[in-house]
Amino acid sequence: MNSSQSSLAQKSRLKYESRSRPGLIVKLAAWQFAGTILFSLVLYVFTDTRVAVSALIGGSIAALTSLYMAGRLFAARARSGQSQSAPQMLARFYASVVLKVLFTLSMMAICIIVIKVSVAPFIIAYLIAAVVINLLFLLVPADDVIVQEDQDAGHEKI
Repeated sequence: MNSSQSSLAQKSRLKYESRSRPGLIVKLAAWQFAGTILFSLVLYVFTDTRVAVSALIGGSIAALTSLYMAGRLFAARARSGQSQSAPQMLARFYASVVLKVLFTLSMMAICIIVIKVSVAPFIIAYLIAAVVINLLFLLVPADDVIVQEDQDAGHEKI
């Protein structure tokens, strides 16, 4: 057996697990709300109340949809009480993403059509909360993958 076959055999015995980090997602939503409030306060000081409230609503949509998606993912895992296979987790993740997008678009449509928010600060605050804050979270160390020896060596669970 050469070294590449030995390495492949060793990798097949490893079990990869990902620790759930609901605390990290709650921190992300808190930072999204904090960024939204800060941006809204700056707009309130330099513009008017309508613009600031529009920004507050836009950023809050990003934070609320993040919390919704996280709650959906972690609630399913807590209900089952056991680890799920990778295809099950991926299917649940994709369904959560689709629901998050639909939830976001419907809330945006309601705010723009019914509440008549100021569109520019609304969209800018949403982008700050949804994109910029998420990019900052890439700086968080990714030490959440555990590699363990799999006794069964038949499959991987996440």
